[in-house]
Amino acid sequence: MVSNTLQLADEFNIIIQTLYILLFVVLIFFGQRIQFHLSLMEVGGILRQLLHLRNAAVKMTMDELKKYSSEKDINSKFERLLNSFMIMPEAVDPAGIVKKIEHIVNTRETRFLDDVRRLISQDIEESKIRNLSNMVEATMALNIIYKIIQHYYLLAKKTKNFFVMAQLQMIAPLIFNEAKSYLQALNAFKLGTPIGDTIGPLIVHKFMNHQETKILEHKKDYVKDTDLYKVERNGRIFYIIKASGPGGNVGKPGEAIKKVINSLKKRNEKIAGIIMIDAALKLEGEKTGEVAEGVGAAIGGIGVEKFKIEEIATKNKLPLYAIIIKQSLMEAITTMKKEIADSVSDAISRIDRISREELVDGCIILAGIGNTIGVP
Repeated sequence: MVSNTLQLADEFNIIIQTLYILLFVVLIFFGQRIQFHLSLMEVGGILRQLLHLRNAAVKMTMDELKKYSSEKDINSKFERLLNSFMIMPEAVDPAGIVKKIEHIVNTRETRFLDDVRRLISQDIEESKIRNLSNMVEATMALNIIYKIIQHYYLLAKKTKNFFVMAQLQMIAPLIFNEAKSYLQALNAFKLGTPIGDTIGPLIVHKFMNHQETKILEHKKDYVKDTDLYKVERNGRIFYIIKASGPGGNVGKPGEAIKKVINSLKKRNEKIAGIIMIDAALKLEGEKTGEVAEGVGAAIGGIGVEKFKIEEIATKNKLPLYAIIIKQSLMEAITTMKKEIADSVSDAISRIDRISREELVDGCIILAGIGNTIGVP
């Protein structure tokens, strides 16, 4: 009986070893193909979720547009707007490239807003039109994200390219989180509530309406979509620049700063420097709403406004100070968190310190950079 048990054990061991060798051979010759199909399934699942997010964004935006429209062919017009694009100018010869970019961007912005207005039949406030245009832009972002992921997914599937699929598998979860942020942003744009990126305009709004500040002058639309305020605080003169609110709008802060500096020079008014306040993407592990100081032009975007600020500041040897409020991408484009709103008092105290200790002689230009949705 003992010999039979040993014989069965030996046979079992032989079977296990044979299966192990077969599995080893299969993995050697077909391991990459198996991994490819597993990756294909995973990315395919993420792609289906992206399609769901994209369709949800389209429905939400269309439902909001239809509240103010009687257009019968609004679906086709919206689809045309959703698939619109902008071609950047040629940069082989970089001379004058900023002017070209500015022209293309301005043309695109004007046409885009006009297209949104043509979708609306009712007479509504300009701020609401701006918010609707923000909704359309967020939907466009989701649409292009879905199309790009779908392109590389189908390309990898068609060519059976394991390395394209592996790269896609690595970045798809990160892109999916970004896509969810854009869908959540639609609710903020729909309701017209401040988002994380609104912190710059919100800080300067609170600064000029503070009990220690006196507003001396307000110029609406000082430049396109941008307001200028002249205020006095602690015996100092501040020229405050922010986008026109409360609709979703970023304005033209670079053009406004340039115009203010040229105007002050004509009047022989001494300028101490420029302070810029903006939201900034935080690193993982950093605290949301953390305030930091630095130097340079604190402004994102395509680069035209930043170029103008740096050029005029360099030409006139004006120091550029930056105050940033740290937040994630999701926090920047969704309804403002309490931690971000709580940074206002800290940022104002830093403005006071800089004006008292570092920019001691002359007036100060203070710019609140960002989307001013929800902030008048």
